[in-house]
Amino acid sequence: MTLDPSLMHKIDLLADGTRFTNRSETVEFLLKLGMEQFRPERTALILCGGLEARVRPSAFSTPKPLLPVGYHPLLEYQIEYLKRYDFDRIILAIGYLQEEIVRHLDERRLGIRLHYSFEKEPLDTGGAIRNAEAMIKSDLLALNGDVIFAGLDLDKLIHAHKKSNAMATLVLAKASNVTRFGTVELDSENRVVSFVEKPREPTTSESWVNAGIYVLRPSIFAKIPKGRRVSLELGVFPKLMREGTIYGYKHEGYWVDVGTPEDYLRLQKDLLAGVFKPHEIMNADYYP
Repeated sequence: MTLDPSLMHKIDLLADGTRFTNRSETVEFLLKLGMEQFRPERTALILCGGLEARVRPSAFSTPKPLLPVGYHPLLEYQIEYLKRYDFDRIILAIGYLQEEIVRHLDERRLGIRLHYSFEKEPLDTGGAIRNAEAMIKSDLLALNGDVIFAGLDLDKLIHAHKKSNAMATLVLAKASNVTRFGTVELDSENRVVSFVEKPREPTTSESWVNAGIYVLRPSIFAKIPKGRRVSLELGVFPKLMREGTIYGYKHEGYWVDVGTPEDYLRLQKDLLAGVFKPHEIMNADYYP
């Protein structure tokens, strides 16, 4: 690496034996400082703590994030997707059958170090995020452990979140059976103006729904009571909507919430039919 002589002179002035002992140490510190400013650390939290009765008996002894999709469990697709976008830290919020998740995931094979936030009792989506607060220093990408997707540009998602100065940005996907999700309406600036969690009445056409993928600012922790069971969808997002600090980001690509046996079967059919293409997510050496 070649540096401008005047810049090198300034580096040598800093390497005076007090704070820095040599050039290498000085350059490393300055590079880290610059990276933090122009490319902050990326943290993702995968919510794996829920006990899901709707997919039994399949998930009776297997945590839903470990349900097989082709050759690999659903959770590994999510991890590989995050790796593609250079996430520095991936945290798994785990509760139900947590030992099975820890035992299954091989960090050496996955090529990344994983971090765990353990729940002694179910905390729901909001409580799980607050429980991991000490591990999060910057904006957070949070996603439910039972969603699978493709074609979602996480760089553009994070950019849109920062540009809007939102406290929370929800990824939205289209669904016909809205009674299982939260229907969302946006204004012309993509600010959420209507959020109805699991509406009772079905719609006659597809609607934009909460896809279970969020970008959150650390200031959201102040909105979530500590050590309590709190739902983002019921206890946090409606408040942010009234404050005008929650935005939406529409995703037109592939998305499935594996919350019922029917949707799990649909995912498997999409895999066999080539609608869902794992090779676009998984590393070529990882996915046969």
